Amino acid sequence: MLIYTDDLGYGDLSCQDSKNIDSPNIDQLATDGIRFTDFYSGSASCTPARAALMTGSYPSRVNMDNVLFPGSIDRHTKKVKGLNPSEITIAEVLKSEGYATGMVGKWHLGDDSSFMPNNQGFDEYFGLPYSNDMVPPRFVDLPLLRNGELLEVNPDQDQITRRYTEESISFIEKNKDQPFFLYLSHSMPHRACHASAEFTKRFTEAQMKRIKPGEDKKSRDFLYPASVEEIDWSTGEILKKLRELGLEENTMIVFSSDNGPMVGSTGPLRGKKGSVYEGGHRVPGIVQWKGRIPAGTVCREMVTAMDLLPTFAGLAGAKVPEDRVIDGHDILPLLEADPDAKSPYDAFFYTHGGKAVRSGKWKLVLGKKGGLFDLSADIGEKKNLAKTHPEVDARLRDHLDDFSKDLKKNSRPAGVLKDSTNQ
Repeated sequence: MLIYTDDLGYGDLSCQDSKNIDSPNIDQLATDGIRFTDFYSGSASCTPARAALMTGSYPSRVNMDNVLFPGSIDRHTKKVKGLNPSEITIAEVLKSEGYATGMVGKWHLGDDSSFMPNNQGFDEYFGLPYSNDMVPPRFVDLPLLRNGELLEVNPDQDQITRRYTEESISFIEKNKDQPFFLYLSHSMPHRACHASAEFTKRFTEAQMKRIKPGEDKKSRDFLYPASVEEIDWSTGEILKKLRELGLEENTMIVFSSDNGPMVGSTGPLRGKKGSVYEGGHRVPGIVQWKGRIPAGTVCREMVTAMDLLPTFAGLAGAKVPEDRVIDGHDILPLLEADPDAKSPYDAFFYTHGGKAVRSGKWKLVLGKKGGLFDLSADIGEKKNLAKTHPEVDARLRDHLDDFSKDLKKNSRPAGVLKDSTNQ
């Protein structure tokens, strides 16, 4: 199963040295499994990151580079689009091998019915079709859906993490006797931050009054730690249910985030959500599989969310699509702590907030505020070494040129509504 958070920063868990957030259940995942120090999202923003996750391909590869607004509107091109129904998602790969597939939470890959989870390999879906801040008065009413049917409009978001948890547990119970894939995609801690009353007890009455009526963003920022801690509670409840059903040792649990934070902490990293720097793309990456992944492992090799599709496929005995370029890799040797296993990436490309590439310890960021950085010695990307290592600068520029050429030859179209006037 995959637990995916929204805008959770690299430094927002206690196992990642957070100073103001307590996350014992997620920490336990790391204690009982593997924690990746160099785990990358496919993008530094919501829609593109999720496209990369679902397809195992760079968002530029599938033409899903921009955030979608309600109505499946591309925020930059104004086209009505979504993840192409011809794309093969993680859910479809696993479904081909008899897995029950369920999704709970935020989708954000197009809210037209043709783009929604039930048309992308998921048997069941409960959640919000896009970000929790896309609400009136700027946007239309926010719909809570079950399998395409409208349940509520503008649901109480203070209860949304709890409701997602209940739905997830229900799916697990329903499918306990067969192979299943559950994708729990939290709407939190994305601004506007929300948490139920149990997790806001730490705040005084005066602090709670700071939340302005009708204000959906900045006035709620101080709730961020509570929002993350409720996600930690949710993770604990799911682990408890897996143990109760005797499924924990037969279940791989992946925990990560779609991109860096708008509100939270990136720890020692430079930049935040939307940034080409590490804080936008490098996120928590924790995997537990008792009996298969050695407990307490810390891996410093570079991996990405795009690796989940081919890795899951390999474990399920399914085929990775062969009629298209898949940028992710099967990282099972790293998960099993094979001492000879290395990162499968000669180069990783940052495709949001600018242009950049990482190869080994080196990272090149283009632009006036860019430079060449040695991430092994300068994780904060502070010292530009381009003048002292021109040969490395040139090599990484070649990687970027090659990637650009490859995208022109091997990219795939997004889905665009045939009756759209915005094509």
